[in-house]
Amino acid sequence: MTLAPGLRRARMLSSLTARMVRPASMLADGEDTICLIMKTGGHMAIAQRRQESVPQAGDGVLLVYREPALLQFTESTYISVRVPFAAISTLTENVGAAAALRIPRDVEALSLLRAYIASMPRRIADPRLGKLAAAHIYDLLSLAIGATREGREIASQRGVRAARLEAIKASLLGDAALDIDHLAARHGISPRYIQMLFEQAGTTFSEFVLERKLEAARSMLASPRYATWSIAEIALEAGFGDISNFNRRYKQRYLTTPSESRTKI
Repeated sequence: MTLAPGLRRARMLSSLTARMVRPASMLADGEDTICLIMKTGGHMAIAQRRQESVPQAGDGVLLVYREPALLQFTESTYISVRVPFAAISTLTENVGAAAALRIPRDVEALSLLRAYIASMPRRIADPRLGKLAAAHIYDLLSLAIGATREGREIASQRGVRAARLEAIKASLLGDAALDIDHLAARHGISPRYIQMLFEQAGTTFSEFVLERKLEAARSMLASPRYATWSIAEIALEAGFGDISNFNRRYKQRYLTTPSESRTKI
């Protein structure tokens, strides 16, 4: 699936058993890309340039399309992302030598990349956002492979920050009650760094958390599941400790009170 120009993603969720060979004669098809395969289950082996990798669950392995390859899959499931060779070669020393490279699952850049890909929509309609997302993927992939000094500097200013922000947002979606200190400890960064990430995105940590809480409350007000809950109970469940503050914030955001909102729904 093409997410944006220069960026394709695939999810193989059905089991398969196959043996595929991509000989040198097939290189004439012009498919000059690099594919990062992130294994989730089953067995796979990829051989290129006299190197063979057998990744474990969670590992990544690189397939360089300009090189002949032998791929073996046995009831395998994986997620993959494919990017232009030229986009990565400008950020790494020798990307061709990374053919069939296994990237262990505990490599930080791979973990950030996996989380970033998971947070992306099925397709990015805005060309500017698509170009930006593709650049972030290039950055993280180059770091996972082994970026040059210049490549590391570019990635740290661009792709890594974007991926960290998405990971932090995902944590907050799972638990909006997390405070910034616990969140920083979970992600191994400082509270000030988290604040900086949100500031660079044009908002603040507090504003983002407030918006998530209000969205959660509004969703509960609209759900039949919470029809018997009082406004105070919903406010508390959404993370508000002060009902008067909740009512005020809700009206500021949605131009109606929680009670009126429930009636309209």
